Amino acid sequence: MLLLSKAVSQLLLPPGIFILLGIISLVFWKKTWARALLFCSLALMWVLSTEPIRDSLTAPLEFQYAAYNMDASSQGEAAIILLGGGVQENAPDYQGSDELSKYSMMRTIYAAKIAEQTNFNIYATGGTPLTQTTEAEADIMKSWLIWFGIDESRIISENKANTTWENAVLTQVLLNEKGINTIILVTSAWHMPRAVFCFESQGLNVTPAPTDYLTNQVDYDLRSYLPRWNVLADSGSALHEYLGLVWYKLRY
Repeated sequence: MLLLSKAVSQLLLPPGIFILLGIISLVFWKKTWARALLFCSLALMWVLSTEPIRDSLTAPLEFQYAAYNMDASSQGEAAIILLGGGVQENAPDYQGSDELSKYSMMRTIYAAKIAEQTNFNIYATGGTPLTQTTEAEADIMKSWLIWFGIDESRIISENKANTTWENAVLTQVLLNEKGINTIILVTSAWHMPRAVFCFESQGLNVTPAPTDYLTNQVDYDLRSYLPRWNVLADSGSALHEYLGLVWYKLRY
């Protein structure tokens, strides 16, 4: 089921959707609507590859919650929840071991920073989606947290969850055992709305701690309106989140 949902989302989002539309256009090329479809597909690919359009998609996700205030005093008992964001399998620069993707690494660094500031324990959550050979995301994040100087006794690894919803459900079980109901939730800023929805649905009191923003924070220039592959990827991530939010709210 997870593989099927991932495959469908890849076909509905860039660049899969543009390839599908292009194939349909070529098959029915003699039809006026097919040529118009190809033009619209190329135009849409262009605009989604530009910073202003990308930002119009990412900003509502990323700024739905304020940045976490490191200087604010924390009241009562709480836990830092660190969500995985993917694994690089067989990383050549680490002698073929499984390592964190850039999203996971940015989240892990930020969680370590908050842990230093608050002295709260970190619950790292993430399993092995779509593979049984990769080391669990949570276990890899735990290794890096220790390397960053966080005491191992302060790190709890939840290594079974393969979706954001499962992150929330399985972590809540661990929190219940400790009587903790308040969390500081660390994930990428564009992923935060869906993550908050999942954890609040478990009855938890959530303080968002977004990191790794995609939205441009400086003025645009000429290049901002020209297509770039990495900007298209960012737009795809934002569209994936909107699709995920709709799906989660319908399903859960």
